[in-house]
Amino acid sequence: MSEPNDEVAVKVCGVTNSDDALMCAEVGADMIGINFSPVSPRCVTSVEAGHIIFAVRARFPAIKFVGVFVNQERAFIQALVSELALDGVQLHGAELPEDVRTITAPFVIKALSVGLDFIPDRASDYECDAILLDAWSKDAWGGTGHTFPWSKAAAVRPLVQKLILAGGLTPENVGDALRIVRPFAVDVCSGIEDAPGRKNHGKVRHFMAAVRAANKVSL
Repeated sequence: MSEPNDEVAVKVCGVTNSDDALMCAEVGADMIGINFSPVSPRCVTSVEAGHIIFAVRARFPAIKFVGVFVNQERAFIQALVSELALDGVQLHGAELPEDVRTITAPFVIKALSVGLDFIPDRASDYECDAILLDAWSKDAWGGTGHTFPWSKAAAVRPLVQKLILAGGLTPENVGDALRIVRPFAVDVCSGIEDAPGRKNHGKVRHFMAAVRAANKVSL
């Protein structure tokens, strides 16, 4: 994974098919998130994930694949890390710090939901490679399209190794988000979709262009 001082990386999450994954790779995405949680409308099977990963790695070997899990058994997570040679694991549920420490993967991300009672110092409790901040919702663990005050993310940034910003990012607002937070990476999902798991290729290109423009301004 890139270092924090490099250009802000882009993770496209909730990819469910090879066509979308290949397009994301072609326009410069650094990471692709594949959701394995049955509570998500973007959930795919290990077989489906295998087809996506094989298709993309054959043409874009540098891109990283991150498996997204929500309150799932360690044995299940580790089995998929091994079977699919995942580059990373994202724990997007209510996993405790001790749960995160048990996961073995090249890159481990813990997602935290930012609500009214969010305490930035909580992020430092987790021993992992990166903390992802997403907007809290009573309806879903992520991919809701909701934002949260980016000042809270800016407060977390110096407390963690790497910060990934998620939550309602779109081609229209990602530039402001980067200017305020300057995270290691941004994570986009619903803001570039026509429907859950179906990426709008034009919006993906627009999003990537907005990130590149913001990166140039900050150099």
